[in-house]
Amino acid sequence: MIQKIVSIAACLTFSVCAPASAAPLAAEDLFKMSFVSDPEISPDGKQVVFVVSRMNGPENRYDTNLWIVATAGGSARELTTGGRDSSPAWSPDSERLAFVRSAKKARPQIYVYDFRTKRIRRLTNLKGGAQGPLFSNHGGLIAFSANSVDPPMAAQINFRAAGFQPKKNQRHSDVGVINTMHFQANGAGEIYRYHRHIWIMNADGSRQRALTSGPWNEGNYAFSPDDRALAFDSLQRDAPTLGESDIYTIPVLRQAQDGGATQLLSSNQLSNNSLGFGHTSNRLWYFSGGVTDPAEYAALVSSRQDGSDRRELIPKNTDSWGDAVITDTKEGGGLCGPWFAPNDAFLVMNVDGPGYSKIVKLDSRSGAVSDLTSPSGEAFGCTMSADGRTVAYAFSDFLHPAEVYAVSTTDPHPHQLTSLNASWLRRTELSTPQPFAVRDSAGFTVQAWFMPAIGPHARGPRPTLLDIHGGPETQFGNSFFAEFQYWAGLGYNVVFSDPRGSPGFGYAFEEALVHHWGDAMFEDVSNVMDAVSKRPDVDANRLGVLGGSYGGYATLWVVSHTNRFKAAIAERAVSDVQSEQLAADLASTNALGGMYDWGMPWEPRNAIALQSPLTYVNNVHTPLLLLHSTEDTRTPVDQTLQEFSALKILGRPVQYVEFPGENHDLSRTGAPIHRVERLHILADFMARYLHP
Repeated sequence: MIQKIVSIAACLTFSVCAPASAAPLAAEDLFKMSFVSDPEISPDGKQVVFVVSRMNGPENRYDTNLWIVATAGGSARELTTGGRDSSPAWSPDSERLAFVRSAKKARPQIYVYDFRTKRIRRLTNLKGGAQGPLFSNHGGLIAFSANSVDPPMAAQINFRAAGFQPKKNQRHSDVGVINTMHFQANGAGEIYRYHRHIWIMNADGSRQRALTSGPWNEGNYAFSPDDRALAFDSLQRDAPTLGESDIYTIPVLRQAQDGGATQLLSSNQLSNNSLGFGHTSNRLWYFSGGVTDPAEYAALVSSRQDGSDRRELIPKNTDSWGDAVITDTKEGGGLCGPWFAPNDAFLVMNVDGPGYSKIVKLDSRSGAVSDLTSPSGEAFGCTMSADGRTVAYAFSDFLHPAEVYAVSTTDPHPHQLTSLNASWLRRTELSTPQPFAVRDSAGFTVQAWFMPAIGPHARGPRPTLLDIHGGPETQFGNSFFAEFQYWAGLGYNVVFSDPRGSPGFGYAFEEALVHHWGDAMFEDVSNVMDAVSKRPDVDANRLGVLGGSYGGYATLWVVSHTNRFKAAIAERAVSDVQSEQLAADLASTNALGGMYDWGMPWEPRNAIALQSPLTYVNNVHTPLLLLHSTEDTRTPVDQTLQEFSALKILGRPVQYVEFPGENHDLSRTGAPIHRVERLHILADFMARYLHP
């Protein structure tokens, strides 16, 4: 009995209580997990359709299917089983569900599931594919987006003079003539020839026609309450800055003729997006802000469709809208909403807090905020029933991958609707992160977590890893991070924190990173590790550091400013800010150097070199693994190659690992086999120097 009490106490202190047969998370456990996203509640509030993604090993791809669960409780079940379905959208009568199906070797198209007949029917068959279905408020129309493609130019050759007849594939050129900035995007490659436009069709699929056209893209569309207009955001000019966006409206006549001249919403701000219509008027609600301050929080405003009678409900730099919590199971949760209650009494959306994201209710007149979910965990992907009484959302915490939840807007006590990962969790031993905080010289409190090693090797002082998040405008928080659990199961303590620049801690905390990307972060994570190194379960002589994207930059900065770490891993890193600012898909006047007041890359005596880890490469003596994907355009591969070549010339211990065909999001959305291989490669490298 005494032994049992001691075991329970130890379990509560160090890790999740698990059966004796439970094993720590292995890299291959990614194949056993269900990744839940995009919960869409039916307008009548009775059911939630959501997307479940699972790794398909033999095909080395992800199978995504639609599932459904009742808000009153009960078992969730698969609604579709083809493995290529996503983007569900309910009809107003809750009888039909539009969704996107990506057939093998074909463009995605829009289908509809009829709950009365239990049948699926394809609605579109467009050459460029169709995505993003949205029913009109009265249910008679469906808006969606489709790609148009610029035709290739004729081959620039006189075949008669050349003396031969061209083959069919020789008549057109594959040469690209590019006249715009931002002509490529991570994960999509070169996009300058593709233009995403808004289409509309009757709900039965008839009368499909484009509402917009031109050499630009439109997105985030919404119907006005009377379905006479459609609003959307778009940037219809070649801007040298990132983040600019305008809002437009276009008439939508449900009878004979559709479309008409677009109307630009006037605004004194350069960034206006994430729009929605209220129910009781034709007023637009949207987020509005500038593009020069990387720490700025947008204002929540409303106006008439032309931008007049602008009213600011929540001023700039008040709330961090959306979900910036970062994990390896998704690429951020983003913004959900705003969703409007009947009579526009309140709005529902999500906001960031210190290490969490929550769903909130905003009074549309006073701006007063009340919580629908607790200030803990990660709540994202929210949708609301038509009567404004029930909100469905996805929720994850340190010990649970995302599942579907529902909460009442009048009596906010969330209840869990799905448990797709419950069986796997019962067989898996997990480590429970322990929160702590340190103070920095600027007077800020820096939140951090210590995840103790578990499993058969978790005895005595352990090697300890510091993981630094990317962004830098993201944050670590109370959400499931498979890689952290993997490290803990291998016998490492894992430390992660939110240094200056993380968005959930207020504008001043995020803005404090603006002028010194390296120094502020370095001070904060150094203070965190100073505190951790005093623990009896930490071997201060076996410390490692790692991170990706900005976290890769931070890792390179750390090892060029201290030798306390015995091994380091920098993934998809930035080493030279000057070339990054001009070569990346985010190249612009306000990316990095311009945005952070370091000067432009071509200006003499700018401060960019002082903010580049490559400047300090001669100080690096820590064994370093550099990992990069060949299709990464967010931080192009030359960023790693410059650091690698410099260290090889200097004769320092460095290794370069290249993943072909992957982009910046390898650790989150890469091919399943590559994602597992990556974990093993990282573990083998750390084990070589830290001996877990």
